[in-house]
Amino acid sequence: LERAKSIGILTASLRDDWYAARECLLQVSPENAESLRILESSAFLVSLESVSPSTHQEFSLACHCSNGVDRYFDKNFQLLVFANGRYGFNGEHSLTDATTDMRLCNALVKDVEALCSEVAPAALSTAAVSDSQCAVSELAFDYNAELLGHIQRAVDYFDTTVRGHELATLEFDSFGKEQIKKMKVSPDAFVQMAMQLAYYRKFGHVPATYESASTKSYARGRTETSRSVSEHSVQWCRMMVDNPETTSLHTKSELLKQAIINQSQFTAQCAKGAGIDRHLLGLEYALLSDEAKPEIFSDPVFLASRHWKLSTSQISDPILDAYGWGEVVDDGFGVAYRIENNSLHFNVVSQRLGSKRLCRYLSDALMDMRFLLTNAHKQPHEIMAEVDAVANVLNSIKLLSSVPRSPASPTFGSESSAHEDSSSESARFRDPFPSDPAASNSVLDELERLPSSEMICALETRLSRFVKESLYWALPSTS
Repeated sequence: LERAKSIGILTASLRDDWYAARECLLQVSPENAESLRILESSAFLVSLESVSPSTHQEFSLACHCSNGVDRYFDKNFQLLVFANGRYGFNGEHSLTDATTDMRLCNALVKDVEALCSEVAPAALSTAAVSDSQCAVSELAFDYNAELLGHIQRAVDYFDTTVRGHELATLEFDSFGKEQIKKMKVSPDAFVQMAMQLAYYRKFGHVPATYESASTKSYARGRTETSRSVSEHSVQWCRMMVDNPETTSLHTKSELLKQAIINQSQFTAQCAKGAGIDRHLLGLEYALLSDEAKPEIFSDPVFLASRHWKLSTSQISDPILDAYGWGEVVDDGFGVAYRIENNSLHFNVVSQRLGSKRLCRYLSDALMDMRFLLTNAHKQPHEIMAEVDAVANVLNSIKLLSSVPRSPASPTFGSESSAHEDSSSESARFRDPFPSDPAASNSVLDELERLPSSEMICALETRLSRFVKESLYWALPSTS
């Protein structure tokens, strides 16, 4: 389909521009009106895509926007089938929320899988389909110069908007819901605090943060705003970043736990209809044109408190491989996340404010919080002893990797060694050059003696970097 004649891309325009283009479209010919009626009255749309996204990043981008031609962004549910067999959907949000969409997606996936299991693959590819079973007709549109001008402006606006955005994904597989529950905290609230800490480290303040809370337990219930920020969460972020050496691990841990409890309690209240944002929004919209607006609706603090620089929501469904949306304010981020049993997944979108960088801060925040909650009961010298033990093992692995090997042998530990240096820090752990099998066995013995949690950090997340860059706040200042 030519972009210059794409009707769907008009739906990517600003609403006033789309209204003007739609009026022009209807006036060109009666055939246009009929084709548009069919599009707008359909239950859903199907897009057969020519691209084959493979990574999370590619798949997210393809579902999020594609090239704009194969989309009708006003449609609540548009099924996307890609050339490599992957499929997803793009939907306009005003009609439904995630609960409804996921029920529909689950039904779709189960039906497709049931059909494929009942019919042999060879039969699917060679099955004869009669014309009556697959009656397809093209929706014809007529064009004039004015309509083509609207389409070109829509194409330009779409391309400018896409270029002005950055989408980044984080697949965090160091731990997930099971491990967070062992820390005796809410997994969702744990992730919410990680986002606040990541944002604080990047921008130096905690922003107004929106998390969607479902009110589906009520007739016609949709959502309420769960406000993630509290006095405790702000104080904790400042304690972690601004003056980390002035407070103990125990103090930081207790403050984090209280912030998590606050978030969990407020989310539960919102789900019961006891939130504040939908109530205040309804009151504001209920004002008559001749009524004076109450001062709260123009109060700078109130306005700032609902300028959602972090717009977040969680869907953790096994059928999902990725999902996300855009930011809700120009200077903010849209953060979609999934909490799996042993992993956490994030999709971050912004107007090039540093989505990829925020993902890196998120990864660091998650690791720091895990370290904090699992080590708060320990004394500094105990933590330092474990750090020294891990550093010794990492240094031994580095030395082992430097032993000359045959070309067919893999270089074990080369990635970890890239993060080491020749400073006095690594010299502190220098041992005799291990050039025999006994040295290798010694390293394995050291690994077995390490606490399991530190083993995981060392081998899965390169603790050498974590120690050097993130552990400074865990120990009191030596100056």
